[in-house]
Amino acid sequence: MIASRKPAWIADVTVQSAFPRREVARKSGLHGALLFPLLASSGVNGVIELLSDSVLAPDEDLLRLAGALGIEIGLYIERKRSEEELRRQKEAAEEANQAKDRFLAALSHELRTPLNPVLMWACATAQDKTLDDDMKEGLRMVCRNVEMEARLIDDLLDLTRIARGKLQLNLQPCDAGALLQHALEIVRSQLTGKNLHAALDLQASNHEIMADATRIEQVFWNLLKNANKFTPENGEIVVRSYDAAPGVLAFEISDSGRGIDPALMPKLFTAFEQGIRGGGGLGLGLAICKAIVQMHGGKIYAANKPDGPGAVFTIELIAVADRGVNAPLTSRAEAVPWRTLRILIVEDHGHTAAVMSSLLKREGHDVLSAPTVREALDILRSRKLDLLVSDLGLPDGNGFEVMRELAKISDAKGIAVSGYGMDEDIQRSSDAGFSAHLTKPINVQELQETIQRVTSET
Repeated sequence: MIASRKPAWIADVTVQSAFPRREVARKSGLHGALLFPLLASSGVNGVIELLSDSVLAPDEDLLRLAGALGIEIGLYIERKRSEEELRRQKEAAEEANQAKDRFLAALSHELRTPLNPVLMWACATAQDKTLDDDMKEGLRMVCRNVEMEARLIDDLLDLTRIARGKLQLNLQPCDAGALLQHALEIVRSQLTGKNLHAALDLQASNHEIMADATRIEQVFWNLLKNANKFTPENGEIVVRSYDAAPGVLAFEISDSGRGIDPALMPKLFTAFEQGIRGGGGLGLGLAICKAIVQMHGGKIYAANKPDGPGAVFTIELIAVADRGVNAPLTSRAEAVPWRTLRILIVEDHGHTAAVMSSLLKREGHDVLSAPTVREALDILRSRKLDLLVSDLGLPDGNGFEVMRELAKISDAKGIAVSGYGMDEDIQRSSDAGFSAHLTKPINVQELQETIQRVTSET
């Protein structure tokens, strides 16, 4: 029956030697049997046997009905199996995504933490007026390159945010031309190292846009970094702006490199793809650029130069009424008189703790340090504090515990400093009572501004 895939009628199973349950049927007083397969596209999903205590003559109508019923049941079983398999695959995919997110977050933390004391020390030392100009420029170069490394780490996290629809924008009026020039300054030392000529020609009548200034600068930085990467020594990078249409601001970044492989052009803005085979890097920058530009209601294009070697990237953004904005508008706390603060630093990374403590003491603050939750709790219970600056991952607990305990006994503010910088990490810090969350690596100016803003809040 299974081979024929058709229902079978047995008048008396007790006389059928081929029936495998003949003896059981005989002892039970069963004779007649109707057997039909449960058919589906994948094959036979089972067999149903109906037995009677009487010897029965074949019934063709019943055989046809059983055949139709077997198909319905077989298809139902197949559908349920498919649904169960899809559910298992979905759960496995979700678990894999969660594992990937945890890995990326942990990787980010491990990569950021050792960069933190380097950036803080280099940026603070670069402000020393007793140093000669060459030393200051060298230290500023260190700062720029550490910040660049941090941005590469951010690319990994941004891709995860974009894929999950969790990339958030902080929109404000800003001057896109100023953002472009700042991004150009970040890569300036790299251009100089290759003796590249950078020409800047901002001809657009209005550079003001409503945007997330950090994200738009990130787009410019990625495109300039790519131009530098693929342009040979003594080459040229040209950056210009123009009015693409009424209310549309366009930026064009072109280089004199070898251009984009035509075969790879369709995948150019896809994650982990690159415009040149063997180009190196992760292949994330352009995918992130496209997502950010589109979130701003803009467009991004790529093409090869029609009149020579090199690539051209064009960004179109929506311009807003020109109100004379010369730089990103950021909300800053009103200036307050400087005062000495008693600050507790909770940080188990020795180099970070030492550099941060030294810099804050240099600013005139009274600084205490603790590498663990236990030691931090001992200090805050015995000393009056003005500010807590705490790492979140600690050997015997976390910074949330310290902040919650501080909130119980004092109105002192807290700043979380962590290598974890996803949106959920920032929200957890806020929920625990921290007034600010800084993602490593941080520079001394960022820390100083945050301390001023947090301690001026009422």
